[in-house]
Amino acid sequence: MAQTMAEKLFSGHNLAGKPVRAGDIIEAQIDGAMVHYHASEPMHDLALQAGFNEGLPRVWDPERIFVLVDHHQPTLSQKQADDNALIRREVERLGIRSFHDSEPGISHQMMADYGLMRPGELVVGNDSHTISYGALNAGGTGITRADMFYVLLFGELWFQVPQSIKVVLNGHQPNYPIAKDIVLYLAGRYGDDFAGNMSMEYDGSLVPQLSIDSRMCLAAHGVEVGAKLAMFVFDETTREFLRGRTDKRYEPIAADPDAEYEKEIVLDIEDMPFVVARPHQFGNVAPVDELAGQRIQQAIIGSCANGRFEDIEIAARVLKGRKVAKGVRFLISPASQQVYLQCVKAGLVETLLEAGAQVVTPGCGVCQPKVGFLSDGEVCITATTRNFKGRKGSLKADIYLAGPLTVAAAAVAGEIVNPKEVFDGI
Repeated sequence: MAQTMAEKLFSGHNLAGKPVRAGDIIEAQIDGAMVHYHASEPMHDLALQAGFNEGLPRVWDPERIFVLVDHHQPTLSQKQADDNALIRREVERLGIRSFHDSEPGISHQMMADYGLMRPGELVVGNDSHTISYGALNAGGTGITRADMFYVLLFGELWFQVPQSIKVVLNGHQPNYPIAKDIVLYLAGRYGDDFAGNMSMEYDGSLVPQLSIDSRMCLAAHGVEVGAKLAMFVFDETTREFLRGRTDKRYEPIAADPDAEYEKEIVLDIEDMPFVVARPHQFGNVAPVDELAGQRIQQAIIGSCANGRFEDIEIAARVLKGRKVAKGVRFLISPASQQVYLQCVKAGLVETLLEAGAQVVTPGCGVCQPKVGFLSDGEVCITATTRNFKGRKGSLKADIYLAGPLTVAAAAVAGEIVNPKEVFDGI
């Protein structure tokens, strides 16, 4: 029988050893579990509630559990420091091999940096943006902390095999990243729940042209449009990214040519304008020209959606020979130490600092109310993940979402503007 990527993934992990179809409920073998700053809860707090007086008694496989203390590194409070100390003790006690403690960065980027998820694998994490692992042809999905407690003990979990939606992207990749514009445009056109609980499976002539950076942006934002999985095919770009990052064998998965999809969406990016999501919803999208002139006080590039090299590189190109507008705070946060180092070696950081941007510690802080709070009445345009009310502190502040090129152009202009008016490299 013909299968989608999701059906192939879960067929290969079905403990019953049988092929599956969308809608089937199965017990699946897990290949990897990513636990970030919430590690203390499944390892310790939930274990105590379950009657394990010393904490989690064991883990199913110390080689397949990855603990990355991302959101709170470096720590910003005494409680965070104490939680991190607890995580360190539990990791040592349980013999977990892969532990990234004092290295700041976003867990999902670090999972990719260190080759901790591979094509064809089923990897779970206690964070919604675990879905981004689909960029590398892996099945990544977020689970609850209670589910993670079970996974840590047994290495398996139940799933309902999702229906699949085929997203066909056609066109030519321009000389700047457009992944954010693509997913915002789709959310604006079809609603921010158009992939509700489904597997998004990307195809089309544009896909082979997309970098892993762009694929991770699109995959990460699958959760913002309701998806359970967001997957890309394995190709030479994937192979090249993984070369040197892992020496473990992997088995890529691909949909059958005659696989059946719940629905199909086709987008020719040549017809797509620059877009911006208005407050306070991911799908509240308009062409940038409709919002031109909106003054801003803060601009941000970062997060697991847009904190990668290509996102920061386009900001540096925009800022080369220019200055951040007076009264604008422009924060840039690399997604990981490795991305940061890549930017330093390419000379991007010097350009950014000379222009007046602020480069802050790699991590999730710029995406949450941890770094770059807004005051009442302030406006921020950001290439991060979400723009709901209060995401950056004040309930009376407005957050606009856009691609890194649009954000950088606004930082220079001091207002939302079509990037073509600022950047002559388009």
